[in-house]
Amino acid sequence: MPKLHEAKLAEAKAGKIDWVMIGDSITHAWGRDYKGTFAGSNLLNLGFPGDGTEHVLWRIQHGALDGISPRLVTLLIGTNNLRPAKGLHTPDRPEDVFAGIQAIVAEVRTRLPESKLMVFSIFARGPQAANDRVMALNAMLPQLTDHEHVFHVDLNATLLDDQGQQIEAYYSKDGVHLIAAGYAAWAKALQPLLEEKGLKIDPNVPARQANKH
Repeated sequence: MPKLHEAKLAEAKAGKIDWVMIGDSITHAWGRDYKGTFAGSNLLNLGFPGDGTEHVLWRIQHGALDGISPRLVTLLIGTNNLRPAKGLHTPDRPEDVFAGIQAIVAEVRTRLPESKLMVFSIFARGPQAANDRVMALNAMLPQLTDHEHVFHVDLNATLLDDQGQQIEAYYSKDGVHLIAAGYAAWAKALQPLLEEKGLKIDPNVPARQANKH
């Protein structure tokens, strides 16, 4: 998505950035559908629909984090690498996706040595075979924590019921993307993490969207 990439490079240069969200369409939707949730936090949303770990690496290596010094970077990436086989596409192995996330963490740390980095577990998804790959990858992610600059955060419990199944009211029919109620739950879980870093969040923005449906 070269146009969006160039737009984000320009956005980064236009003002102070305190927080960067890196991800795919799940992250991208914050800025598209729930504007105002993070108003006042000087957020740069680097969520790109369709992105996998390889795309994130390319973006970082081509200027996405240059010239900024955010307090916090959050990373939620990998579900597109693990999606079910379709056409010529075959899913990556969880260990290979983990290697990609490790490479992203290394790139972020090189370019933003003073920033804190939160690596989120990938959200549960359907169908079962793809979700098994997600859970296998998530089991590896705690290895990335160094307790100083890099932290692993698992928010999956926010979106799952007592049996560990997806809360249907939070997910779209594809079993991957969240709807307004899911974003409201995610925002509520993010609130203490962000406020600890001095960042603003209004979890009522997606909640109001959810109440419209």
